[in-house]
Amino acid sequence: MLGDYRIEGRGAAEIADSVERGVGSGALTPGEPLPPLRELAAELGVNPNTVAAAYRTLRDRGVIETAGR
Repeated sequence: MLGDYRIEGRGAAEIADSVERGVGSGALTPGEPLPPLRELAAELGVNPNTVAAAYRTLRDRGVIETAGR
């Protein structure tokens, strides 16, 4: 899904920053889907609400677009 790029972080801010770095560096390209919330939470070992907060922050900053469920 994300090629070789690995999203990292334990908190919402760290996860959001990781995605922003990926977008800024070109490692994450426009239109590339991010992992489902629960899948990323399991991979990072965090609560799904943490990933939801990160995705919400990214959406509010205009870094990502979401289509809901």
